[in-house]
Amino acid sequence: MADADGNLLSTALYRQWRQYRKRLKACCQTCSEDHVHSLRTGIRRLLSILGLLQQIGPCRPLTPLRKTLKHQLDSFDDLRDVQVMLYEVAGKLPQLPELSDFLDHLHRREQQQLTRLPALLAELRQAKLRRKIDKAARQFRHPKAHRNQISADVLNALDRIYAEAMARYATVSVEDLHSIHRLRISVKKLRYAIAAMAATVPRLPADHDQRLQRYLTAMGEIQNTVVMLAALQSFYGGNPPESALAHYRQRQNQLIGEFVARREQLFGFWRPAPDHAFPWQ
Repeated sequence: MADADGNLLSTALYRQWRQYRKRLKACCQTCSEDHVHSLRTGIRRLLSILGLLQQIGPCRPLTPLRKTLKHQLDSFDDLRDVQVMLYEVAGKLPQLPELSDFLDHLHRREQQQLTRLPALLAELRQAKLRRKIDKAARQFRHPKAHRNQISADVLNALDRIYAEAMARYATVSVEDLHSIHRLRISVKKLRYAIAAMAATVPRLPADHDQRLQRYLTAMGEIQNTVVMLAALQSFYGGNPPESALAHYRQRQNQLIGEFVARREQLFGFWRPAPDHAFPWQ
């Protein structure tokens, strides 16, 4: 196992790998919404550290690793969407009883997804993934004497990840809600990469990760309404109950307004360029 001082990058990689395996094991035992969400987060965190390593230097095992993990993440998309909608509609049923048939439909879809889940989870438990992780970790092991250079490389990689998020930010439009979703994906990568390498970031505020999470949640709630409205249109053949349509459109507009009011908070999460100070300094 990598030493925390001498092998900064491989230690971070193994840390995320252990979390991923722990969450996979929990999901294999109980396929609850919380465990599915936790596993998806574990996959995203592992993907983020792999993406950061790829920014630092070429490594052959990283490309197939990232491809495999991205496929795993995508495999849970439908179940995640169904479970989020189930929780939402069940809570709103007293207010919107006309959605009872839609709720029954969601229950059936969840059961269909859960029936397929054991085979999917068994497929995820691949020994070859660990071998690829080990190969990548060996390539990124460095003696203690190189720690300062590695720390600088990490910060430069984080600069590039933040620049990607800012490029997505520049394309955001409230008329194109997918542009907000694309920004959310980039900011997730930034959040998880910073969290994985927090020890290398000078004077990182204690609440930095929580503030990033709140920023992401604001965009995630918008995406949830996009998924909900699309699902309602599909289930009701383009003619969902007007009360439900009005409720979720109003909710969506409210969430968009709240996000627009806070979207510039992204400027406070990282430095604008390598030769600039961090916004908290």
